[in-house]
Amino acid sequence: MSDEALPPGAIRLPGRVIPLPDTISEEARAFLANPMFGGEQEMPALDDLDGWRRHCAESNARMTAMMKMQRAGIAFDSEVIRLSNADLYDIRPIAIAAEDAAVLYIHGGAFIVGGGEAAGLAAAQIADMAGLRTFSVDYRMPPDHPFPAGLEDCVEAYRFLLESYAPERIVIYGGSAGANLAVTTILKARDEGLPLPAACVLHSPVTDLRQIGDTMTTNAEIDVILKRPGEWLPGLYSGGHDLTDPYLSPIFADFTKGFPPTVLTSGTRDLLLSDTVRLHRALRSAGVRADLHVWEAMCHGMAHTAPEAQELLGEHLAFMREALGLT
Repeated sequence: MSDEALPPGAIRLPGRVIPLPDTISEEARAFLANPMFGGEQEMPALDDLDGWRRHCAESNARMTAMMKMQRAGIAFDSEVIRLSNADLYDIRPIAIAAEDAAVLYIHGGAFIVGGGEAAGLAAAQIADMAGLRTFSVDYRMPPDHPFPAGLEDCVEAYRFLLESYAPERIVIYGGSAGANLAVTTILKARDEGLPLPAACVLHSPVTDLRQIGDTMTTNAEIDVILKRPGEWLPGLYSGGHDLTDPYLSPIFADFTKGFPPTVLTSGTRDLLLSDTVRLHRALRSAGVRADLHVWEAMCHGMAHTAPEAQELLGEHLAFMREALGLT
């Protein structure tokens, strides 16, 4: 294609090699260089529901096994509470900093994995580090339960917490797809007349299911976790609803109607960096307190074995403690 055929303002880049920078920890460099990130799974066709069921089950089994290893050194008690259509994992750390405060944790996993036992395990680290009782909702997911099923489960989980905790003693926490649901849970709860929680903690949120942000292009193939936008994702999760529905793509929400103080985190190699910074700007423009932290060379989900990941969690915890008056 000649330069004249490029869209206005488009830039053609020469072929080049993107090295790992010397500005990050050795642990982060080792994580990003791990050869396991070299291959990619072939995804089923959008209408192949049996294929998606198999894919989700296999992916979830691997995720659960990995989380069991990662959480092996964390001591906690747990109980499963049954909601109308979903389980709510009640994760109680050994040492509790405040009996009257709690976290509603919403797991990530591209809206299709991370459920079952993995949902409880995912919340254990936050519960342990924060010293707070943490409730992780095992919300319904595609292919059998597209939007709005999962969102309805998360709102019900928030209603459940409100029966035992004052709203100003609750923090809602989510990463990736879970961060999307954290935002939309607050929006839907607000629109249904429920009080706002004390704070919202978001890591690399999905905020626009149209997948058109700048870093969807500039960080494609550079992010070792999310190599490119998932063409299947909007259709599989949305259930045919308009992708600009604020409960699907919260970038379109009216935050002037109320939203709690929020911290957002991402990395310069994160495919969803644009989704993160766009939501930060939308919150700030609406007068909502929103803190943004971006880590050098970090991919989607962070390099969880690196000190940068602990630093990131430290920012989350500090924000939570401040919001709950635990500092």
